[in-house]
Amino acid sequence: MTAIASIGTAKPATNQSQGPSPGPGDNDRQTGVSFGIPDLDRHLNGGIWTNALHEVRCSLARDFACAAGFALGLAAQFGKPDARRIFWVIDPAASVDSGLPFPDGLSEHGIDPKMMVFARPITLRDALWSADQAAKCSDLSAVIFQVKGNPKHFDMTATRRLMLRARESGVLVCVLRQSGDQEASATATRWHVEIMPSGPDPDFEPGPGQARHVQTLERNRHGRTGQWTLSWNPENRTFEDGTPKAQTAHRVRRIHASADRPDSPAEVG
Repeated sequence: MTAIASIGTAKPATNQSQGPSPGPGDNDRQTGVSFGIPDLDRHLNGGIWTNALHEVRCSLARDFACAAGFALGLAAQFGKPDARRIFWVIDPAASVDSGLPFPDGLSEHGIDPKMMVFARPITLRDALWSADQAAKCSDLSAVIFQVKGNPKHFDMTATRRLMLRARESGVLVCVLRQSGDQEASATATRWHVEIMPSGPDPDFEPGPGQARHVQTLERNRHGRTGQWTLSWNPENRTFEDGTPKAQTAHRVRRIHASADRPDSPAEVG
């Protein structure tokens, strides 16, 4: 639990005369933040709710990396703009099958690796407590709670509590569920992620281009469900339509060929 102490004292949202901060149930007082993908935004009734609980899940352990990338993309694009730190809580059962995000990968998502705080409690109960406390910290940009499967202690009541914390603090909270099935919860949205072959590299046709994922919106409290192919653009640091006909061709940063190199060594005869 020492990782929480590095954040500082949690600052609950200031009580105003109009009551608690608006949340996903207050359609007349708040609109979502746009993905920038028209069809997806229409399904989300304008955009994704930023002060709410969302879930990203993958059915297979092999798809966890792309699910984690999608969760990080949500945190980078839709986290609190006036905060930078992201708090990641790891269920002890989940840490067996997954590692930690690579610093260069975090930078590709526009996240400073020094702004990541990881908590690795020894029990699921402690992990739930850590996520609950972190979700109350209004100084955080986002909270990611990584859990494996469908543990019975992480039930509807637990998700309702996290949703309430997100509404009060204004922090985006994301459940990252690896190797888990869909189940009833209080989340505003639930996304199922599957990896698919990447598109061609616009600069080198035989090589792989941007990673692409199939995102299925399984649950949406304020709109329709649907399925899209998305990719993360590390240049613009936004999600893009990943279908081949719509994907934007942009140059990939490459290492320049070295200059003034010495001649090849003479053959040994």
